[in-house]
Amino acid sequence: MQSSRSGLDSFGAGSARWVLLVVAAGGCSFTPEPLAVAPVESMPESFSVEEVSGDLQSTSWWSAFGDPQLDRLVDEAVSSNLDIREAVGRIEEVRAQYRIARSALFPTAQIGGDFTRIDQPANSGQFGAIFGGDEGGSGGALGERPDRFSFETFGASLGLAYELDFWGRVRTGRNAAMADALATAADFETVRISVAAETIAAYFQLRELSARQSIRQEQIDLLAERLSLTDDRYRRGVVTSLELYQIQQDLNSTRALLPLLDSEISATRGRLAVLLGRYPQELDEVSLDEGAPEVRTDPMPAGLPSTLLQNRPDLRSAALRLEAARQRVGERAAARWPSISLTGSAGQQSSELSDLLRPGQFFTSFVTSLTAPLFAGGRLRADQEAAEARYEQEAARYATAVLTAFQEVDAGLALFNAQRERRLILDDQLVAAQASADTQLRRLELGIGDYVAYLDAIRTLLNVEDTRATAERELAEARLAVHRALGGSWIAETPAS
Repeated sequence: MQSSRSGLDSFGAGSARWVLLVVAAGGCSFTPEPLAVAPVESMPESFSVEEVSGDLQSTSWWSAFGDPQLDRLVDEAVSSNLDIREAVGRIEEVRAQYRIARSALFPTAQIGGDFTRIDQPANSGQFGAIFGGDEGGSGGALGERPDRFSFETFGASLGLAYELDFWGRVRTGRNAAMADALATAADFETVRISVAAETIAAYFQLRELSARQSIRQEQIDLLAERLSLTDDRYRRGVVTSLELYQIQQDLNSTRALLPLLDSEISATRGRLAVLLGRYPQELDEVSLDEGAPEVRTDPMPAGLPSTLLQNRPDLRSAALRLEAARQRVGERAAARWPSISLTGSAGQQSSELSDLLRPGQFFTSFVTSLTAPLFAGGRLRADQEAAEARYEQEAARYATAVLTAFQEVDAGLALFNAQRERRLILDDQLVAAQASADTQLRRLELGIGDYVAYLDAIRTLLNVEDTRATAERELAEARLAVHRALGGSWIAETPAS
């Protein structure tokens, strides 16, 4: 897998430079001028949500979460995931297709050897035409005709064929194949980002479910104790049956949620195992202790909108497919013009194998042909028009992809800011709930508090912790959405000294 990855890096490196080469190579052909894509031409200078600036990077961007266990899982996923292996196979396929398209620019050569033995009556075929077909007749000036002719011929030859790409048909086809290959390499990066993102989402969901499972169990124990105390107070006539039934209902509702959490944990572990290319039984136990780092709430540098065109692999892929469609318009247009082919061969020929290498036994052949389409029922024109229509479609797809990418960054930054603010509020709420529980405990220790009030304070604290566990996961997903929208991570700019 590592060797494939290094090959992909070398193949996909400098894709922008290759796009320029593709465009330049097609300059002397029927390829149309590039279409102006309005969303690219009019892209705003900044996103709607103002953020500090930074430089983007796409390598191991998941390390920005600062979780070593998460880094290990994502590294394993990007090296073992089967979708990524399938994407590698697609790249190998388009590499081969590019070499096929490029091969037409070079002459074809073939070497051959042959042996021919002819044994036939003298009054048939070409010999009959030469000597006459009357039985037992003479050959006249050619002498007496034999009854049969029998001879052998040995030959060895080298043949060359080449089509002059006068109108650029082969070159534009090669350029289109090159753009397709680079687009597929960008698609690989998109798959890689998606796999990493799905692994991160599964990991944080597993963390949330595990935390909520522990909280649920504490709530069940707490409600069971609360129910026992309420039942005792009910028997003493201190509380009504309504309060007793309410506590019983809360306990049963909380217990009913625990099996669902167990099922969700199992399903999430299974999804994580598939991302790692394993069966769930083969997945190592994921440590979900309290020492795992929390999701960072620092502002996220977004960079300039124009950097999306370079950093997002899906946009690079869309741009390259647009270029491939443009080149194919030129290829289809050139197919309507004459083609010039050169064919030649040379070799040795002899009736005796021992004489095959004698200098005087050589032969040569050279043919130049020009063929031009005269009438094809409108097929060639329709083929060109279909290519032009596909070019228009790719331009629309690229424009939509650019607009969508910009919107995803805007929405991702806004959602992250909202989730960050929510988490900070819940942090304050958690501090207040903890302080309330501590106060009730101190009152209880001093003999002036109520144990039921203390249990209620703990219950409130657990509810806040449950809400915060969900908010932590949603904050991680919001941060992840910005990573995906930007096509990677960032390095914050260092202030000038």
